[in-house]
Amino acid sequence: MARRKSVTHFVAVSDLSQPASKQEGVLIEIEGKGGDTPQNREKALEILQQMWEKGEIESDKFPDGMTQEHLFYVPPESSRLQEAQTNETDSLTPIVQGAQEIIQLTKLQIEVQEAAEEASPYVPIIQAVLERSRPLSVEEKELAKDKKYGKTLERLGMAVAEQEDYREHCTGNASLILNAIAWQLNEQDETAQKKGDK
Repeated sequence: MARRKSVTHFVAVSDLSQPASKQEGVLIEIEGKGGDTPQNREKALEILQQMWEKGEIESDKFPDGMTQEHLFYVPPESSRLQEAQTNETDSLTPIVQGAQEIIQLTKLQIEVQEAAEEASPYVPIIQAVLERSRPLSVEEKELAKDKKYGKTLERLGMAVAEQEDYREHCTGNASLILNAIAWQLNEQDETAQKKGDK
């Protein structure tokens, strides 16, 4: 399994005067460790300003400008720590909760897919056992006896269970990130169209 890069996430909330449930923002990913450090905040603000300069963000979405106050750290979340973090999660704004949830859901989706890819050679064995349609071949018996067979299927089962459990306990705020992306794309299209009309 490939090692994933260490990243830190921030949400840049566009209008702080809006109530928390109506806030929209941009998810920003910084490569490297450290979490909520002054250096990472500086990098996040730099990325945000570059996006604005490239026209990826409309200036009216940040009526008070782009400052450190607009950046909200998205703490990394592990579902194993989820219960311990419930109080911390409750204090996060909905859009930051949404960012945290979409990041975790993406990680879990990757784990499930990788486990399923690893288990794919065992599909004929599983089908034969479940359907009772035929005996296992000599090669299939050898594969099934290998320790890797049980460990792989167990890993897949645990990954799927963890993903389902996490989905059930999500706040649903992840859709705020999707809304923010859709808004950004819509604004880009409108800007491009205005430039084309000139």
